[in-house]
Amino acid sequence: MNSFETLFHIGCFHIMKVNVLWFKRDLRLSDHLPLKRAIEQSLPLILLYVFEPELIEAEDSDVRHWRFVYESITDLKKVLINHSLTIVHATVDEVFIELNKQYEINAVFSHQETGNWISYNRDIRIAAFLKSKQIPWHQFQSNGVIRGLK
Repeated sequence: MNSFETLFHIGCFHIMKVNVLWFKRDLRLSDHLPLKRAIEQSLPLILLYVFEPELIEAEDSDVRHWRFVYESITDLKKVLINHSLTIVHATVDEVFIELNKQYEINAVFSHQETGNWISYNRDIRIAAFLKSKQIPWHQFQSNGVIRGLK
């Protein structure tokens, strides 16, 4: 069994309908609109953080940033009592392909990424994948940034 199969193995024969909350830069639980909206749907919720090799290896990346992310995730895991946080080191593309095989994804919730060209292109790929699978992706503004302004 590969690492994806181990992480996402549900041990039953029917496919469970779930929502996915994709944590990107905002690793808080309070005042987190995507989390609130996902919970309001009353479906099982996969809380997901992906350590993306392409972002980790980027020129504008620094080990101090990833140390901070790791510490934030460690703190987040301590607060989550009735939920677990799925942490994966892979491309987001691979993660969503595997999630889509293992679950019936009702919707994906996240903040809009305001990162670099790598994260922008990744979001374009993920949007196309989710659209091809007819999975809504609810992205919420973050830090007052509005995408697409000229």
